[in-house]
Amino acid sequence: LLGNGDGILIAQKNIIGLIMVADCNPILLFDTKHNVLALLHGGRVGLQKGIIPNALKQMQEKFNTNTSDLFAYVGPSIRACCYEVGEEIFSDCFFETGKILQQGKIFLDLTAIILKQFQEANITNYTFSPHCTCCSSAYFSYRRDRKCGRFGLFASLT
Repeated sequence: LLGNGDGILIAQKNIIGLIMVADCNPILLFDTKHNVLALLHGGRVGLQKGIIPNALKQMQEKFNTNTSDLFAYVGPSIRACCYEVGEEIFSDCFFETGKILQQGKIFLDLTAIILKQFQEANITNYTFSPHCTCCSSAYFSYRRDRKCGRFGLFASLT
């Protein structure tokens, strides 16, 4: 048992990693050359604390990962269409990239922040799921339902 956390690195075959979310971004980084996975729970706080650059740093230090060998996937999550926030979120300029003003309301686009971090790290091979967890009843959404389950991103090296 590894315990709870917002990220896990996997470098051994036949270990199944799991990140569970309800509106946050499940993120997979896969080093195709060194056969290493990072599974990340990309919520607002984790992104602000640098979970993506920190995971990348760990992969580079421990496995000699080069960003040109990375494939990144961002799964379904709450999207800007549904993630209304208060002005206080923007007291830190970190979130400005994802700020959307629409009809007198403020929305936050976390995928824009993730994309910016990918670009800053020179990660060019990535895919974003198009699905909003709040819009689609196919996914659990804390924002939509408050009391809800979680869905997960599983990954394993074979």
